Amino acid sequence: MRLRHNSEMATNRLSDLEQAESFTLRGEGLVVTATNYGGRLLGVVLDGIQLMYGPHTLPEVMRDTCYCGSICGRTANRIAGGSFELDGKTYTLVANDGPNHLHGGTCGFDSRLWSAVAHSADSLELSLFSCDGEEGYPGNVTVHARYSVQGTSLRLELEAHTDAPTLLNLTNHAYWNLAGKGTIDSHTLRVAAQSYTPMRCNIPTGAIDPVDGSPYDLRTPALLGERFRSLGTGYDDNFVLPGEPGTLREVAELSCGSRRLLLSTDAPGLQVYTGDFLPIPRAGIALEAQSFPDSPHHPNFPSIILRPGSSYRRTIIWQFS
Repeated sequence: MRLRHNSEMATNRLSDLEQAESFTLRGEGLVVTATNYGGRLLGVVLDGIQLMYGPHTLPEVMRDTCYCGSICGRTANRIAGGSFELDGKTYTLVANDGPNHLHGGTCGFDSRLWSAVAHSADSLELSLFSCDGEEGYPGNVTVHARYSVQGTSLRLELEAHTDAPTLLNLTNHAYWNLAGKGTIDSHTLRVAAQSYTPMRCNIPTGAIDPVDGSPYDLRTPALLGERFRSLGTGYDDNFVLPGEPGTLREVAELSCGSRRLLLSTDAPGLQVYTGDFLPIPRAGIALEAQSFPDSPHHPNFPSIILRPGSSYRRTIIWQFS
């Protein structure tokens, strides 16, 4: 379940929202609205159709508890037990999902006011400073995010640096509904993954299993409504993407009628969440390009440790047609 925030957090959010700004980026029939509050996308409109589910104005963001359109960090997804060990020291994080840490805690990057560095007709640059000890993480971290539009393509480039060893796993948490209304049951989804990480209570077991013969085989387009009926539930699962991590490649395709979204990324994993706990269940689907959930507890997973002198980089491209 993806809900959080307490009354103190709500007060902080209101203060930041009062200072937040919204920005518009334009391409060829594509209009993107973003804000420096949470580094969020507020809307993606193609030829007059709103393709994103969630709040589309700053006042509406105050009521959002589902990370709609935000940049999640320091670590997207879950860390089991709200703790991890790094270089022989144990760090305790804020537990905001039962006993687990989710999407950076109660005051993750999604709930922070980013600095708007530059804005043009087709791009927006944001920056954020996360101090040592924030939500339990070590190290001071500086993050830069750049949204840019070209034609009918939206690109997000993320870069970060730290002054002490820490964890970092960033993503964007937009929910897509290419019909512009209703649920995603009529959408088809293809994910170019030959394996996935099985979960127990939303935490990976550590195994990496083939998708062959399972409901997680999405290598050919699958109608989501039919998959929901066969699964008895929706997806909230991490898929292991083929190709070398750090290499930009096309990994997923979402379609509804004549509308299509192609997702490219250099991330090693893709969390597919079909919005079962949205206020309107399955009103949107999140395709979260990121590293694997709970990576610190599974040495066989790609590392999310960031050290001084190294750069964290992540690119996500959404191509609409």
